[in-house]
Amino acid sequence: MPYLLDTTVLAEVLRATPHPGLVRRLCQVQTRDRWTSVISVSQLLVAARLDRKPRLMQEVVRLVAAIRVAPYDLAAAQVFARFRAGGPADTIIDDTMIAAIASSRDFVLVTRRMEVFQQFDGLRLENWTG
Repeated sequence: MPYLLDTTVLAEVLRATPHPGLVRRLCQVQTRDRWTSVISVSQLLVAARLDRKPRLMQEVVRLVAAIRVAPYDLAAAQVFARFRAGGPADTIIDDTMIAAIASSRDFVLVTRRMEVFQQFDGLRLENWTG
């Protein structure tokens, strides 16, 4: 089963001591089923640039190289439109795009922010740190 790891999960992986439940669960998932979104990659790269820490940027690049990256494509755009038209107007666009990518590819979205993503109908969610 393919999993899409959101930004909060990837940030946890980058910590000096990641949550043991997350590490255990990641080890159980085959490499081909570990995904993130191009949106999460963008968010991590922005954070690394703002921190102005070259080592963090290197760690982000290394992490991204070890995981598959799902693009924001036409199928995701169609789901995004459905989510935006049918959901609360105050939802952050990046979150909606991540949800749309996961939904359009039938991925389970792994997040630490269940409350943010529960509003999207049909989206399968898991929290590996809770």
